[in-house]
Amino acid sequence: MAEMVPVTITGIVREHVSATDPRERFYIRLDATADGDSRTLFIGVGDAEAISLGFSLQGADFRRPMTYQFMASLIEAAGAEVRSVRVTRMAEGIFYAQVLLRGGAVVDARPSDAINLAAVTGAPVSVASDLLDEEETGPHPQPAGHPPA
Repeated sequence: MAEMVPVTITGIVREHVSATDPRERFYIRLDATADGDSRTLFIGVGDAEAISLGFSLQGADFRRPMTYQFMASLIEAAGAEVRSVRVTRMAEGIFYAQVLLRGGAVVDARPSDAINLAAVTGAPVSVASDLLDEEETGPHPQPAGHPPA
């Protein structure tokens, strides 16, 4: 397995599809945490995942559990705990992630779900070094103020 680099979930960024298309695309921004390491990874996510992560990062509180709070509660009720989240690889333009649970279980996950779960539980996130090392050839998203409501 590739070397894993600790990252911070910096936030949600958005990109307009084009000057003539009003649609937007959303990305999770992950920044390497080590001093002097300025590498960043953007992972495209759906609107719902972007909104959920934005709420979690802002510390929003809801009367009823939202999807990722519910997932965290299920894991806890089963006697497990999220130890960490890893974004492990990209194949054919698709990112892959794993959620590591106390006791050693490793669960395959979409990065958007795994990162949202990490934001809710406070679990650390890491990214395979080779993903951060790749030349940035993808979209150039612009920071978003707040996720759309």
